[in-house]
Amino acid sequence: MRIRSVDALEDELKTFLTNPHTSSNMKNAVSMAEKILEVKKDSNYALYTMALHEVCVANKVAPMADYSKAIENFENIIKVDPKFIEAYLMLAKVYRETDRQKEYELLLKANKVFPDHYLIMFDLANLMCFKTGEKEKGLELFTKCVQKLPQVDTAWAALGSAYLLNRNLEMAIKCFETSLAINPENLTSMLGVGVYYFEHADFKKAREYYEKSLMINKDSFWATFNISLLDLLEGDYENGLRVYEKRNKDIFLKKYGGCQYPEITRDEVQKNTNEKIVVLREQGFGDDVMFSRYLKPFKDLGYDVHYACPPELIEFFKLSPDLDGINVSSHIAPDQYSYRTFLMSLPWITSKFINNKINKPISIDWKRFDEKKIKISAKTKSLLNSDKLKVGFAWSGRPTHLRDQVRTMDINYFENLFNSKDVNFFSLQKFGKKEDLKYMSKFNNVHNCEDDLKDFLHTAHLIKHMDVIFTIDTSLVHLAGTLNKKTFLFLPLVPDYRWGLKNKQEWYPEVNLLRQKKIDDWTHPVKEAKKVLEKLSS
Repeated sequence: MRIRSVDALEDELKTFLTNPHTSSNMKNAVSMAEKILEVKKDSNYALYTMALHEVCVANKVAPMADYSKAIENFENIIKVDPKFIEAYLMLAKVYRETDRQKEYELLLKANKVFPDHYLIMFDLANLMCFKTGEKEKGLELFTKCVQKLPQVDTAWAALGSAYLLNRNLEMAIKCFETSLAINPENLTSMLGVGVYYFEHADFKKAREYYEKSLMINKDSFWATFNISLLDLLEGDYENGLRVYEKRNKDIFLKKYGGCQYPEITRDEVQKNTNEKIVVLREQGFGDDVMFSRYLKPFKDLGYDVHYACPPELIEFFKLSPDLDGINVSSHIAPDQYSYRTFLMSLPWITSKFINNKINKPISIDWKRFDEKKIKISAKTKSLLNSDKLKVGFAWSGRPTHLRDQVRTMDINYFENLFNSKDVNFFSLQKFGKKEDLKYMSKFNNVHNCEDDLKDFLHTAHLIKHMDVIFTIDTSLVHLAGTLNKKTFLFLPLVPDYRWGLKNKQEWYPEVNLLRQKKIDDWTHPVKEAKKVLEKLSS
């Protein structure tokens, strides 16, 4: 009788797991699970319910949530029963909050166990497209999702997003239109159509679809974010920066354990406050370098400024007198700060006190440079001493960047540049593909400096010795621009907002723009680069 009773309770739990989880039915489910475990200690459904409860408890104290017990229980369930699909799905959700690498590894494992499971494929494809840089593999999985559920609008929307990332814009728009035919209020697809027009430089149409997206969901982060970027790209800094402040900052706060200090607003910023404020980084290294120019103006307002700087940049920032008196450290001291803010919020919150809306880059004092901190290969040293024109370059970005395929160039475009006489080329980037590096090795005048790029101080040292820099839109352009090195920037038809739509930009005096004339066609900017090289080497 007792076993039969346990079986009945397990059936009730199975029913619970298929329904929305509320606080009341969760309480009842936990009570049933406890009764089951008294008799059947290895009941996966009971153990799963307890682990689910632990997740709910942890969520109540987010962002300082402790999921360790729940993770342990979900992992034990999978060990006992490798085909308990609910445990995989729930554990993946927990890892999404705590460890994206473990989420990825778990979903890879789950995909092998359940190769045709829609949710597993969907979540894994999302990670591949938006986190790991495996955009082609992600596209394949999303295609399988659509084949499995062709009437599901979200599947078509996800496939369209994957095509966007893989730079197949025409297939992307077809997927978004199919999705909207099924569900006219699919937010992802409405935004996707806007992005399609944006990438084709039809900004009026893009804005129209971004605004339609806000009609579907007035709180849509991506709609708001995309509108702000469009405003900034078109030169409307006042409105663009105001709207940009609505971006989702919580995802960056997780890196700092939530950082529970109140966020200072533009209206709260006053002169001579002496308040201690921590400035948090949020995006890439290039943004760190670019927006570091606003730390001094912020300090000059009277604040005690602490900047949570990535360790790779600390030694470089020590070269700048403009950052003297600012605590630049990768460690946030346990001291009680009055406020927090984000580095990329500084242009907005300080703009009332800065006459020049762009402001100058930080100054660099090479007298502070310690040659002893630099270790470079003998070959690099030898080439730096050559009388030939020294050209630093970068053609590729980090694969995980959402617009990497927009900004990254095919290395073959550089062949015409590499054939230039009396020129030595120095690759000043990381993340070069093996096949690209192999291609470069065919040219005797092209040197890969990746092993010499230990941090940004090393990169800065090499830039200092260059005559000119040619680069796509990566951190290299910001470093070279800050060092006031003559730089030529390869830009797609629609660039990142900071470069605007004009022939010149305002951020760096020595950075010159080489723009595409046609979408995804680098022929024109490379021809212009060749002219520059011929002039410099003549």
